[in-house]
Amino acid sequence: MIKNTITSLQNDLIKYAVKLQNSSFRKKEGLILLDGEKSVQGVIEAGLEFEYLFIKNESELEKFKNTKIKNLVLVDDKILKKISTTVSASQIAGIVKEKKYNKEDFLKYKKIALIEDIKDPGNLGTIIRSALAFSMDAIILFGNCVDLYSTKTIRASASNIFKIPILLTDDMDFLKVLKKTHTIISTVVNSKKDFTKYKFEQNYVIAFGCEACGLSEKILNISDEKLTIAMANNVESLNLGVCASIVFAFAKNYSL
Repeated sequence: MIKNTITSLQNDLIKYAVKLQNSSFRKKEGLILLDGEKSVQGVIEAGLEFEYLFIKNESELEKFKNTKIKNLVLVDDKILKKISTTVSASQIAGIVKEKKYNKEDFLKYKKIALIEDIKDPGNLGTIIRSALAFSMDAIILFGNCVDLYSTKTIRASASNIFKIPILLTDDMDFLKVLKKTHTIISTVVNSKKDFTKYKFEQNYVIAFGCEACGLSEKILNISDEKLTIAMANNVESLNLGVCASIVFAFAKNYSL
């Protein structure tokens, strides 16, 4: 581990860390900016290595004695405030590499959530958190989705984002391969088949569409089942994160 002290806002590393707040730049670099103690803790629990860990006092290093850290950077409040993406500046920050998954790895998972074209980082974080809570094995983000590793998504997931395999793809051919071993179940608003009555017996992919327009025709066309959450009192729809959480809970309870 390399130790360094930085006190200038004009330092190149600090400028670089700030640039990682931009999704396009972050994706190009293949790095994730971690903002806050909970985000950092999520990485530690997942056993990932920090490229950089920014802390205020070297005495705090005892907390990270079993943590993989390439570069430890001692900084002050003004630098943490500059790096932070929240109104109240975080007391710790970090940078890690994105973890990449191969499509082939996902063929072995039995219970998969597929989310198409999701736009809201809060919804995505909620779905990740619920997927893990209700024992889903993996998540596929399909199409044009919000940045998976934005600080907003990480916070909304309560840092559980690092604990479940997540694949980003727009490859329909891969979904057709997955369909050979998994039942593709689409969530829709107008089916007479209710999720609460469905038997989740086989390997399956549960698909959810974007907040504004639901699933695309290309996903619906390869679906084996189209199911709805039956609702009372003329409620037409639910928040996407809430909908996914309910479905994951039903799927888990059936398998018990």
